[in-house]
Amino acid sequence: MQQSSSHSKPQGEAKDWGLLKFFLFGGFLFLTLGVSLANEALTRFGMQDNYVVLFSLAFTVAVLLLIRNLFIIGLVTFGVIVMNLPEATLVAYNLDQDVLLAVVCAIILVPSAYSMVFK
Repeated sequence: MQQSSSHSKPQGEAKDWGLLKFFLFGGFLFLTLGVSLANEALTRFGMQDNYVVLFSLAFTVAVLLLIRNLFIIGLVTFGVIVMNLPEATLVAYNLDQDVLLAVVCAIILVPSAYSMVFK
């Protein structure tokens, strides 16, 4: 006789949960970090009202972050939080929003460029 365990999950259900988790994490990155970074970058160029470009850039940032580890995602999150502080706070700490934007973009893009060149 074959005993069936009520605690075992079918293989397809585990794959579905992993895929759902991937899409939820991607949506979270898109809505938080991607839109914030894209909005800041496009504001610098005077294109903040162009929503197609904003969401395209936000989607690209989210995709680039999905293939990174949690340390890089944490650094980017910290950078975005600091970048969105009030102007008076940034001036008090001698920080510039343009420099912070460049640092956050470098954190996202340098690992991709490194892997393309050296691998």
